[in-house]
Amino acid sequence: MKIDLLSFFFGVILTLAVVIVVEQFYGVIWGNRKLRQLKKEVMRLRGVLRKKDELIKKSLKSIQEMEKRDEQETRTN
Repeated sequence: MKIDLLSFFFGVILTLAVVIVVEQFYGVIWGNRKLRQLKKEVMRLRGVLRKKDELIKKSLKSIQEMEKRDEQETRTN
């Protein structure tokens, strides 16, 4: 009786683990529209963030160049 109960719990835990793994794998392929939409949104937001970072870098470089030019102009004058 003890072994039956133990094997039952082991079977339940193993079944739940298999269901979770299969749902994660096949849910992405065959359905789970909400998950696909969220992944698309994450990719879009990463692109926006990357563009923002590039613009910040560009503006910092231009500010540094302007400061260098101002310093050179003040030295020559």
